[in-house]
Amino acid sequence: MRDDLCRIGIIDIGSNSIRLVIYDTTPEGGYKIIKECKSSARLSEKITKEGRLEQKDMKNVVPVLLQFKEVCQAFGVDKIRAGATAAIRNAANSGEIISYLSDASSIPIEVISGHQEAYFGFLGVINAFDVVDGFVIDIGGGSTEITLFCGRRYQHSISFPFGAVNTNVMFGLGGNWNGEQIRKLQAYVTGRLVEHSWLNEGRGLPLYGLGGTLRSLGKLDQKQRDYSLQNSHGYTLSTGTIDRFMNTLPEMPYDKRKDLDGLSKSRADIIVSGLIIFQTVYQYIGASSAVISGEGLREGMLHDLLEPKEPVRDSALEYSLSTILRFDIGTSKRHLNHICKLAHNLFAPLKGEGNTKEQEMLIYVSIMLHRTGSNINYYQSKRHTRYWLMNSPIRGLTHRQLILCAMIASYSTKSRKQKLSTAHKDILLASDEEWIHKLGTLVQLSIALDGSETGVVNDLDANLRGNNLDIELKGVHRLLLGVEDIENALKAFKNVWDLKVKLDFPSIA
Repeated sequence: MRDDLCRIGIIDIGSNSIRLVIYDTTPEGGYKIIKECKSSARLSEKITKEGRLEQKDMKNVVPVLLQFKEVCQAFGVDKIRAGATAAIRNAANSGEIISYLSDASSIPIEVISGHQEAYFGFLGVINAFDVVDGFVIDIGGGSTEITLFCGRRYQHSISFPFGAVNTNVMFGLGGNWNGEQIRKLQAYVTGRLVEHSWLNEGRGLPLYGLGGTLRSLGKLDQKQRDYSLQNSHGYTLSTGTIDRFMNTLPEMPYDKRKDLDGLSKSRADIIVSGLIIFQTVYQYIGASSAVISGEGLREGMLHDLLEPKEPVRDSALEYSLSTILRFDIGTSKRHLNHICKLAHNLFAPLKGEGNTKEQEMLIYVSIMLHRTGSNINYYQSKRHTRYWLMNSPIRGLTHRQLILCAMIASYSTKSRKQKLSTAHKDILLASDEEWIHKLGTLVQLSIALDGSETGVVNDLDANLRGNNLDIELKGVHRLLLGVEDIENALKAFKNVWDLKVKLDFPSIA
């Protein structure tokens, strides 16, 4: 498995926490997380009035870095990249601290500038979403970065020296807040935003959020809504939801906030300062919605390391699928592409209702990933495929699209008698139930037509005349294997699409 892989450790020395993430990476720039370690630091709280980080306070960081190094050695890491962000970057004695930590740990540590931090955050987001224009906000412990991108290209960014930890120290009352303190922090943040005119150039664009503040708000909202998909990446916070949090969290005593379901106790004090910063920026730039990204600085550092010249992918979905196929699916791309061709030709005369571009994408993704579950159990692969896709790292899909792909890819002949959308009715549209069945049967029929994976059926023509669909299969060999599977799939397809189907294969004996 590791013959052509490079194992890379990324260490992020942040203002609130220190993390190590180990990735297996491919020559094409794909990656998979295999290990993560975290230690709380709160370095922003340790900055003196003179703006220094004293060496005595850094002594607790050294053992963490040494243990990170031991973990990297145990996992056979080929390369380590370590970066320090706002707390150390903004310290008056930054160079001294970096030299001390690098020497004591024997790990070369680079200071990540504010511009780099914003850029790395942008790389993490843009390669995880198929979005063209938008903003990125990364609220850390000691800094906040805002980036504007257009046409999937970086445009502007700014790094502010305030984050959830240091503003909690500056304005919070031991984790408790009153109206005056809230207004002071809002005015402080706004006072810095008005200095940058480009922040007014993208009104109505989505805002993609990084960092613990946004992840925590997403988890809280999911718990309160009883959201049916436990996936924070791609979760959207509406303007109304953000306003509701502003009306409830700041006035809630710190001791009560610690017991909120979905909020870690270590973040109960700084969630309010992070929220105030976030909402102030959100309102100022006129964002349409906030989308949580599970990938940010560390992934951006990785993209920059692997592909420094062209780190932005044209399609997050294609990039994600190619990585998943490399790591998790032992099926030939030739076979999958062949099924896609058969499905495309079968779907062509049936298009017309709904969003056909999206439907074609759902067919494509479902076929590419339909064999995932066979890695767990070949004979129960559909059940495992559904679970895997529901909890997968597929990038470039909305939560609704992710659920639809899971349902379509795992569709079986028994599925047509079931109401499949019920468990996720809070996310799916009313019309999705019909399309799960229609696209599910179409995908399963296409898969069955190449059940032997030898290309016996090398192409097909499908023509619709009224309620009659004529399918002419093309091939040069007798179709001997998988005939029963084709018949079962065809029966389900005819029932769901309410069509009379004539299947013609000249080479059938």
